[in-house]
Amino acid sequence: MSLNSILCGFKQILPTIIPPAYEQLITGQDLTIRFLSAENLPKMDLVGTSDTYFIAKLDEEISYTQVYKNFYILIYCSIFNRSMVVSNTLSPEWDDEEWIVRNVPLNAKLTINIYDKDDDSLSDDHIGQVEITDLPNYQAPSEGHEILGLLDRNRGQFHLTIQSIESSESSKKLPRYTFDGPCTYSRHNSPTVGYLTMLNQDAIYSTWKIRLRRISVFFPLYERQQWNRKYRIAQTLFSGTPRSIAKQHVFKLAHKILYGRTIKNNESGRLNNVDDLWKLIFFDDKTQKIRTCIYTYIIDDNTWRFSETGIGFFTDYASKHALHANCSEYVRYAGQFHPRPKYGWNRCDDEWELVFDNWSGTYAPHANLLKNLKELLEFNFPGLNIIVYDFKNPLLQESMDNLKLFEEQTKRDSICVSNLVFKPTFNSIK
Repeated sequence: MSLNSILCGFKQILPTIIPPAYEQLITGQDLTIRFLSAENLPKMDLVGTSDTYFIAKLDEEISYTQVYKNFYILIYCSIFNRSMVVSNTLSPEWDDEEWIVRNVPLNAKLTINIYDKDDDSLSDDHIGQVEITDLPNYQAPSEGHEILGLLDRNRGQFHLTIQSIESSESSKKLPRYTFDGPCTYSRHNSPTVGYLTMLNQDAIYSTWKIRLRRISVFFPLYERQQWNRKYRIAQTLFSGTPRSIAKQHVFKLAHKILYGRTIKNNESGRLNNVDDLWKLIFFDDKTQKIRTCIYTYIIDDNTWRFSETGIGFFTDYASKHALHANCSEYVRYAGQFHPRPKYGWNRCDDEWELVFDNWSGTYAPHANLLKNLKELLEFNFPGLNIIVYDFKNPLLQESMDNLKLFEEQTKRDSICVSNLVFKPTFNSIK
């Protein structure tokens, strides 16, 4: 049976299963949401007041997404945003929490859950919730939205602004709920994992999470990369046996430790351009140089996550792709990447580039999607130099070998310099 005959059959069946609200669903709006502040929150901590953050979601229901021309299928859609933590106040303000989302159904609902962060607990205290419907006609109440807690008790007020405009023709071609900025990052520094990995003198192990624009445009939902069923280690994690489920719990706990936004040991901000990416993500303030190392990464539905990898047991464990992905059975893409000087290691003061591959045994992403990865990153950071290699390409191994040689030479040079530094002893002190 040909594809055309299958599509014709679907076209005949779909009118009988599409609900009456179909026209409303396929008509879109572009939203700009600014999350501003909350006030009159209850005191949640024995010492201090409250360490507040929120998680905002646009829908979590069945929606329509166009896959083929004039052909619609039903899929699960949701988009969410987690804010930074504002510490020790009952009236938190967020200066840089903005959300631009394209092609949102007119009947979409915005849900905001407000929490009190507790670094010493496995779970955070839920303060309350705000629900907003009729987004196209939104008008902000002067006193804010009432935050409703358990038994609909008033737990304070939440303030935000929402601008809704009809989706342009270009926006209508985007997947539903397409996140379109701004690009933001968060970095979590773990002293505990840093002590175990000992990758630097500060004994800090960092993970980065960057929210990227239009991931679903470059990596459509139907092209997600599933876990590699031929990979034995992946089988032990995703086989569904009691042992694999227990192993997943360990990975998810490690993911929370490595990526959780905590009151301490966190950095966050906005990446406005490619210079911000190099300066805020890859530049080492102490050495005043680009960090030269190899990272493992995954691209999920909303973010680019990565951390430094290495041959040590704890470093290898902390940088596993399944850990980055929080044991998801699917990712949009995965592999390794490393920075290098564009014109050779003897010209480190010139332009730099990022070299990406698809080296992930857990997800084994298709090499033909490397060009999509390159286009995604160049779209988010215009001017960024990106090189992509299939993990089997000998040029990739050559590039990584050159990086390791440079690192070894740098370490030898630093040792030589440290030996020249005068170190006083008790005998030299008079």
